[in-house]
Amino acid sequence: MRNLERRYRTLLKVLPRWYRRDREEEMVGIFLAERDDDLDLEHSWPGWGETGAVLALAVRTHLAAGAALTSVPSKVARRGEVVRALGMLGLLLGMFYAMNMVVTVVVGLGRPFQSPQPWWRVLELAPVVAFAALLIGWRTLAKVVAAVPLSLVVVSVTATGDPGYVLVWGVFQFPLLVTFVCLCLGFHREAPIPPARRLLWWGGGALLLGVVGGFSGGTGMQTIAVLTLVLRVAVFVRGDGVLGRALSLFALAQLVPLLFVVVPSHSYLMPVGVLAALLAVAAVAPVWRRPKAAPQMG
Repeated sequence: MRNLERRYRTLLKVLPRWYRRDREEEMVGIFLAERDDDLDLEHSWPGWGETGAVLALAVRTHLAAGAALTSVPSKVARRGEVVRALGMLGLLLGMFYAMNMVVTVVVGLGRPFQSPQPWWRVLELAPVVAFAALLIGWRTLAKVVAAVPLSLVVVSVTATGDPGYVLVWGVFQFPLLVTFVCLCLGFHREAPIPPARRLLWWGGGALLLGVVGGFSGGTGMQTIAVLTLVLRVAVFVRGDGVLGRALSLFALAQLVPLLFVVVPSHSYLMPVGVLAALLAVAAVAPVWRRPKAAPQMG
């Protein structure tokens, strides 16, 4: 085996084993076609375009979806569905905080001596636009729009030059960061478009809860935690394993900021500590009920 072929085969290891079993030899043959120069075969490396294409294919195959992929193991297809569900939960979380912000701003305008809000706060409505774009099928636009406010906040936070502040911000934004990554990875070009009719109800619920959270003030994290627990129980009873697994991971992501509050203050028996314990249970609890064993006859 020449060095160039070895490097191509090493690159292809990012693809899942079930896909390489059927396509590796064919892909290596395509990569090496018309490359018969000895110096090239010994000292060349895969090109940037080829590397990018293989990495994109790795995302589509590890999070399998679409008619173009055949013989996909059921656990791989389920993994892709879970990641996409987690990405949608992140958009709904962003919509909750967006409406929370709108209520806070509107209420603040009626208060005397309230300082005006900066213009860029309108970018916090980006999750609503991204949600609508995703339901239409504009996956790339949804990702770009969802990334705009997050990128601006990252730049502004890192510009402070205070590592402690950056750490605190990252801890409290951890659920949004994780779900944004899932949104980008899960909704690749072959991923199915989410069912708009069903998810419109979810989006409306997120906006309504955002309004309630805006008036209650300072309880957004606790509200989302309680709602996650309620939904986790509901989907367990319903038997929806995909959404149950996504909610388990969502609960695990929420544990990071909650523990950051609970552990330093030792408020384990306070409501926030109880919520953290319940989220930990939700993260590790089974996502579906085992079928009852058939009665023994005889």
